[in-house]
Amino acid sequence: MSKIKHLPDAELEIMNALWDADAPLTAAELETALPGPPRARTTLLTLLARLEEKGCVTREKQGRGYLYTAALTRAAYLPAESRSLWGRLFGGSPRNFVAALAETDTLTDADIDELAEYLEELKKERK
Repeated sequence: MSKIKHLPDAELEIMNALWDADAPLTAAELETALPGPPRARTTLLTLLARLEEKGCVTREKQGRGYLYTAALTRAAYLPAESRSLWGRLFGGSPRNFVAALAETDTLTDADIDELAEYLEELKKERK
């Protein structure tokens, strides 16, 4: 996969289920692993086909069905998704991101201290 792109929510739910699984999953196992109301089997198979086309999922024939495995790792996807989210929602501005967190009162003093320590560590690593 040359460039990792943002995945729509429905596809990301499937990827999360595959990432969390200890072994490859059948479509039936995926249906039960997905959050929310059950999806039509045809919808799930369509989403899996799209993920396969994108190079995110591989499938292996097993009996009359397939076993699905994540070809894209969570570790590879998260930085790409972070860049996408950062750009879409915050204009690429770290200040806008932190301001949004602060305005919703989600940051505790401990969170702020943890972020400050982490940013100091990053500065030291880059020097």
